[in-house]
Amino acid sequence: MERMAEVVAGRDEQVLQHFLSNAPWDEQAVMDQVAVETDALLGGSAGSALYIDESAIKKQGKHSVGVARQWNARLGKVDNSQVGVFAALGRGDRVNLIDARL
Repeated sequence: MERMAEVVAGRDEQVLQHFLSNAPWDEQAVMDQVAVETDALLGGSAGSALYIDESAIKKQGKHSVGVARQWNARLGKVDNSQVGVFAALGRGDRVNLIDARL
């Protein structure tokens, strides 16, 4: 929240934390808008690329969605992990996340 508060008018970290953690909002609509704006800035040229990658995080317990014994490349073995698939659009040294799924 600290990094976001640095660039958002009002700079109230607690308000931002509440918004992301407790307030009802449609995160997919936000991600869709980010994808549209990123495409306008970075897409449509010969140097543009769509990057799709998965990343695993070691997890324990029962409070995280999608935790199961599955391959975790970071650990180099099967373990209790949460795996996400991420899509980013880039051109040159500019890259932006445009979608993610557990």
